[in-house]
Amino acid sequence: MEMNKLKEVLQDQQSLFDKTDNFIEREVSLNDYMKGNEIVIITGFRRCGKSSLLKIISKKLNEKFIYMNFDDIRLTDFKVENFEDIEEIVSEIYGIKTNVIYLLDEIQNVPSWERWVNNLYAKKIKVFVTGSNSSLLSSEISTFLTGRNKVIKLYPFSFKEFLLFKKIKIDYQTVDERRAVSQAFNEYFEKGGFPLVIINDDLSLSKQYFEDILNKDIIKRHGIKKIKELNDLILYLFSNISKTYSYSTLKQVSSIKSLSMINNYIEYLKNAFVASTINKFDYSVKKQKVSSSKFYVLDNSFLKTVAFNFSENAGKRLENLVFIELVRRGNEIYYHAKKNECDFIIKEGLKITAAIQVCLILDNIITKKREIDGLIEALNEYKLKEGLILTLDKEEELVLEDKKIIIKPVWKWLLERSLQK
Repeated sequence: MEMNKLKEVLQDQQSLFDKTDNFIEREVSLNDYMKGNEIVIITGFRRCGKSSLLKIISKKLNEKFIYMNFDDIRLTDFKVENFEDIEEIVSEIYGIKTNVIYLLDEIQNVPSWERWVNNLYAKKIKVFVTGSNSSLLSSEISTFLTGRNKVIKLYPFSFKEFLLFKKIKIDYQTVDERRAVSQAFNEYFEKGGFPLVIINDDLSLSKQYFEDILNKDIIKRHGIKKIKELNDLILYLFSNISKTYSYSTLKQVSSIKSLSMINNYIEYLKNAFVASTINKFDYSVKKQKVSSSKFYVLDNSFLKTVAFNFSENAGKRLENLVFIELVRRGNEIYYHAKKNECDFIIKEGLKITAAIQVCLILDNIITKKREIDGLIEALNEYKLKEGLILTLDKEEELVLEDKKIIIKPVWKWLLERSLQK
């Protein structure tokens, strides 16, 4: 790429970045990431707010910085050797001896980026990078940058961030304030947490985002030719979130003949951060790996814009929302299934520390018995004293078989999390 053109693009991007100020504070404690010389890697899928987080970071910097977005179509012919040109341009703009911090957006678009970033690190230059693909966390890159990087995993808005944007009091005191939080949850439940979907009140943006992720981070990246079979698989998985599946089942319901290809497609979705899977818990790792998995998506809006939207799907969408929050909190998540089932089992170290059921409405006697039976079975299995049932709006506490059962609205539980460290 010609150096003059590169300089023009860089200056244009910097000017636009400096003018942008309509960002929203995120529920991420940045102090530890600002200190030291480690490379800071910010991961998450497209449009979840990574660039805005870079803007927030830039406001906290005392030093001069340079911003560059490698998702810019004008950088299509950017080559590895152009990295040296960037340093020369920065020296020209700011002066050779000036300490400049690098903010590099969507860096995964450039091969061998980690080698250049490592060179900057060796020169004691602070670098923040973002990327929309888990290749940023691949074993090869991690090995190359071992001991030299810190990672921030960013997701769409949490419910707390959603309320902050809406200027709704989180620490509600009055009945009206509580009602405002509850009503806001209904909107969050339907629309998910994409910042621009919320800002523009436009759910259709979610579908555009997904298609962008699908085309750039999956189809183009992996050279997929059989796009229809991939779309058929996605439609099935997104329309059947939280249900157990096996690869043989997916082979039957799709036109994909190869089990390894089905596995690859699911891994591509996970690597693009749009979906995740969990296994049935077993003390035998071998049995865990061969058990049926459950599939979830990492923003609830996709269940409105990508999946078949059946009205009876609300309970599954609530379960998906809880799953997203558990992922956001960094939990190691499984499900329990023996005689009865429990939606989520949380493992810390070698121990199971929590069991959680999710149920939209508990008014039906049969439904309530099913949820409690599954929870108590899990509590007994893992020697836990209390369990949690998350619902749309019901709240009470029960003691059954010497086990404490806490029933709580999901929106209350979502507001209990502390700042990400």
